[in-house]
Amino acid sequence: MLPLINRLSEKYSFNREINDNRIKREKLILPATQTGEIDFAFMSSFMKEIEQDILKTTLKTFKDRMSVNKCKMGGVIWKHFLIRDLFPILVPGKSKGLNHIEKVENGISYLGATNQNNGVLCFVTANKDLVQKGNCIAFIRNGEGSMGYSVYKAEDFIATSDMTLGYNENLNKYIGTFITTVADRIRGKYNFGYKRSATRLAKEVLTLPVDENGNPYWEYMENYMRRIENEQIFNYFKTLGLTL
Repeated sequence: MLPLINRLSEKYSFNREINDNRIKREKLILPATQTGEIDFAFMSSFMKEIEQDILKTTLKTFKDRMSVNKCKMGGVIWKHFLIRDLFPILVPGKSKGLNHIEKVENGISYLGATNQNNGVLCFVTANKDLVQKGNCIAFIRNGEGSMGYSVYKAEDFIATSDMTLGYNENLNKYIGTFITTVADRIRGKYNFGYKRSATRLAKEVLTLPVDENGNPYWEYMENYMRRIENEQIFNYFKTLGLTL
């Protein structure tokens, strides 16, 4: 029924505004029963069929993607890389704390020493002097229970100085998630007696798949995470009773 109601907007403009009296006089053409009543059962069944068709088309799309990615998932060689070599740009967060920043509901992400909510402590007013570019990996260097973790951030944000941000032009959300999954395995080595300083972070070793030239195999990492994502979505559709 909503699409039919929305079409009424085509009749109105700034010169002919909609009001209570006009809306009361509007008419909708709807399916009716043999007795002339609105056929709600037909409308419900009709929309359910459309919904099922859309879901099945979406399910087939993700199944096809899984098949394509599966062909690309072969045996690969893994190699050790220093974080400072993987990320040509390593910079600290700029914020010294929340005391001088205003918290707002629809503000910019404020990253801190937490491995919850993808590193977001709250949302704050965007201060151009503190905002840092997204599409990077934020390494948490301090904080009880979160030191040693890392998160991928796609959007711009403000971060505390307890984080170091790593930038590489090959990053995207899939490659970033792959690397953070590998990087988080290092977290057990740190504690309050052995902190993750910026110097120690730069010397950390990540083991990643490599291509035939011995460089990080970016395409493999992206395809691997895409396939994981597609499998999760495909399995969710199966819980809805949708199969192909």
